[in-house]
Amino acid sequence: MGNAITIHLIRHGKTQANIERKYIGHTDEPILPLQQVHLALQPSIINGSDLKRCQQTAACYFPQAPYQASADLRELHFGQFEMKTYEELKDNPIYREWLMNPLQVTPPAGESFIHFKERVERAMQQIIVAPDEYTFVVHGGVIRLLLAQFLQQPFERLHAEHGTLYSCYWSDFSAWKEGERCTFISEVPITASEIS
Repeated sequence: MGNAITIHLIRHGKTQANIERKYIGHTDEPILPLQQVHLALQPSIINGSDLKRCQQTAACYFPQAPYQASADLRELHFGQFEMKTYEELKDNPIYREWLMNPLQVTPPAGESFIHFKERVERAMQQIIVAPDEYTFVVHGGVIRLLLAQFLQQPFERLHAEHGTLYSCYWSDFSAWKEGERCTFISEVPITASEIS
């Protein structure tokens, strides 16, 4: 691998709240059952959120790999919007402001985007310390935040799907450290599905 770095990002499996299209941030809800699959990616360690939906997904996809959990890799805390749907919130003026400008407006009793960004960046700096291959099982918002940095694109335009492996590659570790755009990115579907 030399001086190169690859960062793999996987969103956790779907939860009931995801199915119901609720905002799920720090609520510790389990995933719906996933089928085990054999992935070509075989990391020696998985990093991710300390919430069970990430840990359970990692255990399903990578049963042999130890899991290193970090609260700094949690989803944004949605405050009073947590576990509510668009339909429940659409008449709330603060919610409408937040939808229009999520980087500047903070959900009531929730977390600001700046705080969210700072804690995720702190976790990444602590984990990624040398050229290597790193695998993360995290939340949709965390993946969108990281892809925004890695691709130098606006956060609001990016999506992070369940069942997709996002792999970002830099040919030189110093380029990642200096915040340069990744050299290459791939998005590969993971062929696991929920058991009905």
